[in-house]
Amino acid sequence: MQKRDHFSVDDIYNFSIKVLEAAGYRSEMANSTAYALLEADKRGIFSHGTAGGTGIEESVKRSGITATVKLDTDPIYIDQKYPTIAIIDANGVPGHYSSDLAVTLVKKLAREYGYGKVIVNNANHYGAAGVWSNKIAEDGDLKGISTCTTVAVARVMGDDPDRVDYTKGAGTVNRIGTNPLAISIPHKGGIMTFDTAWTRMAVSYCLKYLKSGTMMSIPEYIADKNLNSTLDPHEFADSMDRLSDEKGSVFPHGSTLAGYKGDAMLRFIEIDNAIGGGPITKIPLGSKDENRRISHTFEAQVIDVLYTKEDAKNRVCDLMNDYESKYFGKNSRWPGDRANQALEYSMKEGIPYSESQINTLKRSAEYVGIEFELISLGSKNYPHDVFNK
Repeated sequence: MQKRDHFSVDDIYNFSIKVLEAAGYRSEMANSTAYALLEADKRGIFSHGTAGGTGIEESVKRSGITATVKLDTDPIYIDQKYPTIAIIDANGVPGHYSSDLAVTLVKKLAREYGYGKVIVNNANHYGAAGVWSNKIAEDGDLKGISTCTTVAVARVMGDDPDRVDYTKGAGTVNRIGTNPLAISIPHKGGIMTFDTAWTRMAVSYCLKYLKSGTMMSIPEYIADKNLNSTLDPHEFADSMDRLSDEKGSVFPHGSTLAGYKGDAMLRFIEIDNAIGGGPITKIPLGSKDENRRISHTFEAQVIDVLYTKEDAKNRVCDLMNDYESKYFGKNSRWPGDRANQALEYSMKEGIPYSESQINTLKRSAEYVGIEFELISLGSKNYPHDVFNK
């Protein structure tokens, strides 16, 4: 069985703060960034974690998805027209920081008015959407929702009167992002979180295999230039250095058989963000200037709209129990179950990092001129069943 070094959650957080501050991040920015990256790791969402493809190395080098991050400025709070809806111009600060501010504000609005929404435009990548919806719901009194626009990796689907292949008449170039949606609802036993990109999967899975030069295993995920399903990541892009040279695309949810459904959701997330100042034109995957800025939305709603908070949480549990006692099959599970299992494991045993992840953290420390001070809790068997994302 594969073994991995495990590291303390607290140690990783403190290490990340030190690295980020050495890279010029102000304390509040470093704290928000370290928090968001670590929360993803704790849940096994390594693609968005500290050593992922949008993690601490990119943050300190200001490369890739963090290329337009500004550390010498502050977000701008736009004057509110309506008491329950607020707009923040992120002004290019780290996406995790502007999101932290937005979550604090949206919770305040919801607790005062019953519902609140905050739209953040001119923003940078904020990590895993579920981290923020979960943060809205963490106190057990609010339902949290978050969406995000991203760079373009998918084509607009066509129509098919025969309802067989919705690539017929599809667009010829990529226009839509992966545009994730996350919903978190508290219940008596904790918080249930649904977090998904509205493409077949996030593009990070394909990029991981593009880096390694190996074939993927999931069909109807990546399409070649002719919109045929492929397992070869090089049909999506020649290399990580040439992402702007469009070749393939990511299928929307539903792929060839029902891709119009995922396509519609992708578009509506962009439309919802656009009315609050989000982008209205294509953001190329390889863009490195301020035109690659994106938008986020955060919504919060009180759960005691009819019942007390405790009764509302009990009703969610009663509904869950009804499913589990009567309708679940042996492989059924609730959204977020695996993430919650990974969270429990990480807090008890530490976070299991691969050798390549550890090397990423070492490079980050070296880049800012500090020692790599993370000490392993020990090499332990890697629990594939828990971290199988």
